[in-house]
Amino acid sequence: MNDFQKTVLFLVISLLVLPAPLARAGEKAAPEISAGTAPETSPGIYLRNSTGTAPGTSPEEVGTRIAENIINRRFGWRYQKVCAYYGALIFAEASNNGEIARQIEAGFQPYEEGKRKYRRGHVDFNVFGIWPLELYQQTGDKDYLDIGKDLADHEYEDPRPDGLTGLTRFWVDDMFMVGALQVQAYRSTGEENYLDRAALQIITYIDSLQRPNGLFYHRPDAPHYWGRGNGWGAAALGELLSELPADHLYYDRVVTAYRKMMQGLLQYQGSDGMWHQLLDNPGSFTEPSCTGMFLYSMITGVDLGILPAETYLPAIEKGWNALASDFVNEKGEVIDVCMWTNAKQRVGYYLRRPRITGDYHGQAAVLWAATAMLRLQE
Repeated sequence: MNDFQKTVLFLVISLLVLPAPLARAGEKAAPEISAGTAPETSPGIYLRNSTGTAPGTSPEEVGTRIAENIINRRFGWRYQKVCAYYGALIFAEASNNGEIARQIEAGFQPYEEGKRKYRRGHVDFNVFGIWPLELYQQTGDKDYLDIGKDLADHEYEDPRPDGLTGLTRFWVDDMFMVGALQVQAYRSTGEENYLDRAALQIITYIDSLQRPNGLFYHRPDAPHYWGRGNGWGAAALGELLSELPADHLYYDRVVTAYRKMMQGLLQYQGSDGMWHQLLDNPGSFTEPSCTGMFLYSMITGVDLGILPAETYLPAIEKGWNALASDFVNEKGEVIDVCMWTNAKQRVGYYLRRPRITGDYHGQAAVLWAATAMLRLQE
């Protein structure tokens, strides 16, 4: 971020005033604190509202609660858990919390030692590799690199004639499942073929699924702007643009699609700061996992100088205030998270999806957002 953008960030955080969130039914209202004043025991920058920011809503506090919640649950290999472990690791690095990183590493040991098995052969399985690859980047342990790199290469053992992975499905989720794994392999090795794979996969999905309003269909035959599906796409674009050089063959097309999506998301953000289960349907329920993913991607764009800070920081602040104040409980569980979701033609299917407390889709997304907020404040 350049000096101008840092100045804008400071002014927005210092001066923007938002209404205080209401306590949910059954919850005690947070104690009032003078505007702009944080408890001495609470690290991080506090965002401001008309009565002051309640304790426990800073990015560091929220991220720590969620990470500790994850650490105290059984570790597993499925994609939503892996995305949460990846989130905990990048959060630990951003917050300089070595204990969280050690615990997440310890959770991986049964897989490294062969005592527990993971699966491969599906995009939702192979994304497991982002976990050991992040561990490799933070520890330098080559055993982690070998596991993650094997999964990234396995995706392309039998590629399609157009160069895409043979596991391609054209679900918007795949933009992250494939793209993030290949980007992580590039970060770990510096080998450009991984970045090329990610760029080609994502640009092909852009051509297939992005609509004129900037949003993405869930699947070509599921023409709905599902919140978390778009969240996966947004996060994938942010991950790719974090590494893609400006002289890459696909850079201009990726940036154009990314800006188009971010502009579209601004139009569909609710007045409370949240996005909805169906982005173009304000009557659908507010959904925290997509909101967290959008914040992660938007902040990445601002930090890279791709998005104008003066336009996006107010939306980011409003989104974080809502997410941190109303959707993370004292146990570090994200509440009202849409459970796993298939791709369907029927709109009612999306509107009736159950909402879960502590679902890993939400844990991952809010950890990503908390990490991005910390990076933005550096």
